[in-house]
Amino acid sequence: MGIIGCPVLEDEIIYSLSRENDDKNIYVIDTPPSSTLTDKLGRAGIPFTAVGEWEFNNGYAEIDRDRGFNIVIMMNKLGLHARPEFLRQTIEDQLRFCQNRFDVIALYYGMCGNAGWDVSKWASETLDIPVFVFRDMNGEVCDDCIGVAIGGHSRYCDFVRKYPGMLYVTPSMAGNWDRYAEELDFCKGFEIMDIHTVKEVFQVFGYSKAVKIDTGLGARGEEFENGCRHVSDETGLELVVPEPGSVDLYPTERIYMDAKGALRP
Repeated sequence: MGIIGCPVLEDEIIYSLSRENDDKNIYVIDTPPSSTLTDKLGRAGIPFTAVGEWEFNNGYAEIDRDRGFNIVIMMNKLGLHARPEFLRQTIEDQLRFCQNRFDVIALYYGMCGNAGWDVSKWASETLDIPVFVFRDMNGEVCDDCIGVAIGGHSRYCDFVRKYPGMLYVTPSMAGNWDRYAEELDFCKGFEIMDIHTVKEVFQVFGYSKAVKIDTGLGARGEEFENGCRHVSDETGLELVVPEPGSVDLYPTERIYMDAKGALRP
């Protein structure tokens, strides 16, 4: 099984791997975007083998397809989100490239600005293997990483109505804020990117609050609180806590089990 993921959803990958007890061999393609994931795998006590990017791309990686259940994880750089059309093209190209290397792929991404993009449907018409994405209880594709945390499209719409015009902060986002802000280039068009410019950007777009979405994954307790306070300090936004029951891990639980269930016996 292949996993192609975004760093903002690396906590969801860790959650999937840690909850499933079957014996498995985990391989991580050794690229810069995988560094925080491998650190978290180590902290979670989940064994894995690093595989060189060149070896994997050229078919020299020592992955024995006949030796039990194998999972190969490829992480992309965070900045792909900055251009939705480029993100979509990159993902579809990767899926084409990987279809001969995997039996099934779980795509740890939302649509991320690509409205109507159902990559599972695209894959069924284009590829030789199935591809699974985050879906809610109604079978709708999750809009983005916040939609994944909230529990899907309809719950996300309700959440936005309750907390409009706010920045939504998950544990992974809080823990990676500096990289997140840099790669998404919030200050594009400004001559200087510093803390004052970042705050000005949010003021210009009418943001005044940041919602702490505690998924229960990744950074916990004081680590999460410190990350959120750092986001608040950097953006000038007031932190608010959503009402209980706002988080729903159904899409995260579903994607992994659906993908694994599609593997041949």
